[in-house]
Amino acid sequence: MRLLLIFAGFLCLSYEVLAKEKIDRSFEVSKNPYIQIEHINGSAKVIAWDKFEVKITGTLGEKTERFIFEKDDNEVLIKVKVKNNSSWSNLSSYNGDDLEIFVPRQSKVYYSAVNADVELVQVRGGAKIETVNGSINVKKLAGRIRLESVNGRITTESLEGDVKIETINGIISSRSSKGKEDSYSSVNGNIEIISESGDINVETVNGDVELELGKVNQLNIDTVNGSINARLELEDDGEIDASSVGGAIHLYLQSDVSARFDVEGYAGGRISNNLSDDKTQNAKSGPNRWLKFSLNGGSAKVNVSTVSGEVKLNNK
Repeated sequence: MRLLLIFAGFLCLSYEVLAKEKIDRSFEVSKNPYIQIEHINGSAKVIAWDKFEVKITGTLGEKTERFIFEKDDNEVLIKVKVKNNSSWSNLSSYNGDDLEIFVPRQSKVYYSAVNADVELVQVRGGAKIETVNGSINVKKLAGRIRLESVNGRITTESLEGDVKIETINGIISSRSSKGKEDSYSSVNGNIEIISESGDINVETVNGDVELELGKVNQLNIDTVNGSINARLELEDDGEIDASSVGGAIHLYLQSDVSARFDVEGYAGGRISNNLSDDKTQNAKSGPNRWLKFSLNGGSAKVNVSTVSGEVKLNNK
């Protein structure tokens, strides 16, 4: 009998409503709940507040069939289902859900969507956001942060913690990150980063990359055809590893940088050195060329390689 009462109590926390209806539901929760949001079409704004309560308001879309809002111990599930005969490719032509979700500041938020745009503000317990076509816009997040989009734009501001951002065709624009380690990757999308993080990893295939960095201990850059411009101050014990196939790599370093430089071009890659008077060396046979030199004691390391791209070393 006791188990039946517990199960019945759990069911009473679940709500189902119909398409186009306005919703206004809430649950009392702990200080740091796990919030799982499964969305299909429309837009959602997730806002952190100081109440130990999850509240959701808004209007459901015209193709929405079911809305589920339930709690199980420290987990809250928000799930929106569309009609079975609705094709994902056609959902964007219908009015989608318009949701506003308030969560405790220390919540951990997981959000997934197909055609929805999402905004996440001031969540400090970590977040994982995955979209297919929707855009991602986040501000003032902390913790373990994972942002992934296929075609949507990803825009961030003021991130702290362990940051990883990935896109295929979308653009990544991130400002004022102070993560322990930042990782960014794209296939065709451009990447624009302003960060004070000391450990940065960047990968791109065809997208161009602009990096405005502070004091850096470790910078890893890999590109195929995209161009990379990176401005930073390299720590005395820091290291830069950069490689490209046909893309250009331009590094802008402080004038008193202390580092050993090892730059190689394997198939006609161009090397331009504006940091010292050291000249590029050419192989007696074949297109290979290289540049090796040291500045101000050479405590840091800079390793750059390209197949047929361009490498430029400059002062900031």
